[in-house]
Amino acid sequence: MIFAVTAMGLCACTGGGINYADFISERRAQVYLYEDDNLTVKVHISSRETPYLSDGYKGEMGDLCEIFVKFSQNPDNVTVRLGESGGEMIYMSVTDSFYISFTGGDSGDSAKLTLTCDGEERQVEAPSVLYGGVISPEDALTGVVSYDGDTFAALTDGKNFEGEIYVRLLADEGKCYYYVGVIDRDGNTSAYLVDGENGNVIAERKL
Repeated sequence: MIFAVTAMGLCACTGGGINYADFISERRAQVYLYEDDNLTVKVHISSRETPYLSDGYKGEMGDLCEIFVKFSQNPDNVTVRLGESGGEMIYMSVTDSFYISFTGGDSGDSAKLTLTCDGEERQVEAPSVLYGGVISPEDALTGVVSYDGDTFAALTDGKNFEGEIYVRLLADEGKCYYYVGVIDRDGNTSAYLVDGENGNVIAERKL
C-alpha cells in the first residue's frame, strides 16, 4: 500500500487552509546512534508538548533530549553527560536499558557523550542517523495527508483540527523512516510508517 507523494515540497495543508503541521505535538527530527558488541546508545532530539498526553490537544512545546543506553552486561550505576547537561540514568526493566531526559537541542553531526559506569568513565561519539535525501518531519506528514486525507478531513472543523499529531524520526539498518500518529480527542490513534526518503506510506494501523 504505497502512495507516491507529488507535493513533497509543499506544507501539509488542505484546500480549506488548514496547516496540519501546526498541530504537531511531538516532532522528533534528529536521532544519534552508537553501537558495538557491548553497548548501544541512542539520543533522541525532539520538540514535545508538556504535559505529554495523548488526548487530541496540542500543549505548550519545549525542546527535549532523551538518552537510552543498553549494555550487554548491566552495571549498577550509570551517569551520562552531553555538553553541559546530564546526570544519573534510571534503569527501565521493560526495555532493559538506562534512560535520562533533559532540556536540549540538536548536537550537529554527532553527539559526544561521557558515560560513567560504576565509576569507570568512557567517551562515546554517536553519529546522526540522517543522510542526504532524508525528508523533514513536515514532508513526512504531507505524505500521510495525501495518502489518507479522509482521516484528516474527519477531524477538521472549519480552520481547526480536532486532534494532535506525532511525527518521529526512526532508523533501522541504516535507513530512515518516520512514524506519524494522528490522535483524536477520544484517544484513538491512526498510525503510519513513512519512508524517510520519498514520503510514501508503507504501513498503517488503527489503534
